[in-house]
Amino acid sequence: MEPIEIHAKQTSNWGLLIGSLIFLFCSVYLYLNANQVNSPSMAKIISGILFVPSIILLLFSANKLRKKQLVLLIDKRGIVFHPSANLNYMEWKNIAEIEDLKLPRQRVINIKLVESDLFLQNESNTFLQARMRFWYKMYGAVVSFDANTLNKHHFEILNLFDEFMEDYKTSLTT
Repeated sequence: MEPIEIHAKQTSNWGLLIGSLIFLFCSVYLYLNANQVNSPSMAKIISGILFVPSIILLLFSANKLRKKQLVLLIDKRGIVFHPSANLNYMEWKNIAEIEDLKLPRQRVINIKLVESDLFLQNESNTFLQARMRFWYKMYGAVVSFDANTLNKHHFEILNLFDEFMEDYKTSLTT
């Protein structure tokens, strides 16, 4: 089977971009029309306060839209969560359970491993490692993610996991 990449949805980034453009427009409009209000100096201060964060958010959202964030990489060897330079595989042989957790307006997928501590030690990203430790304490799963934030449907992701797991199991018998 061919490796499959699952990326994050870009909808929230588009919302951030549109919102920052609105704030930018409002700050420029307020600055240009400051003489028409009771306190022009206060209007210019408020426009400056709106202007700086809107530029920062505009640049941030444009940068996130330019690059697609790879969240999952699934192949014959296993699953990689948030792939980076150092691929930390959850090999199929070490996956104990892939759990479907239904929360209000969320579909969470938990991946429970046989050797969770070893996987956590191998994670190079300290922020991601801290999140994984939290998930492990909360759910008993090293990796837990909301399927609504990904560009593939929840059931499609679970079916891919099942297909690759079956492929792995058949490769053991041959």
